[in-house]
Amino acid sequence: MTVTVDELQEKKVEKPTTVANDESKRWRGGKGSELRMEERMNYAYSLLLEGNTRRANAQTIADRFGVSIRTADADISRAMEILRTENSEGRDSILNQVLAMRLATAKRAMKRGNFQVVAHLLDSIGRAAGELEASVQASAAPQLNITIDDKRNG
Repeated sequence: MTVTVDELQEKKVEKPTTVANDESKRWRGGKGSELRMEERMNYAYSLLLEGNTRRANAQTIADRFGVSIRTADADISRAMEILRTENSEGRDSILNQVLAMRLATAKRAMKRGNFQVVAHLLDSIGRAAGELEASVQASAAPQLNITIDDKRNG
């Protein structure tokens, strides 16, 4: 079979489409990298609360999400920073919750006649409020300091 030049020119050879030259073949679905990082960091946060070692947590993250140990370690670092921030911000609210629980327990103990428990709870509430510091200062014995100046030098 012979093909003439005119026939070849009529047939245009199309290049195969690839991701590089065809926009429709590009994958656009799924989560973005920012969302994936957030997901890994949240998982790292939950692993931190379980109490495993850092290396074990990094390996678990790497296995589950298919990332390197170094990336997993960075996710753990971000999770630890969030945990540190939450603990410093939440300290006041935790102390308020503890105080409320102490007061409720003292009220129940008082109703039941457990006066030793009530005394213990009142003591711990007072220490939390800083009452102990003043009582320690008040109960401390006064100190007497005597200094004698040498008259020969003056």
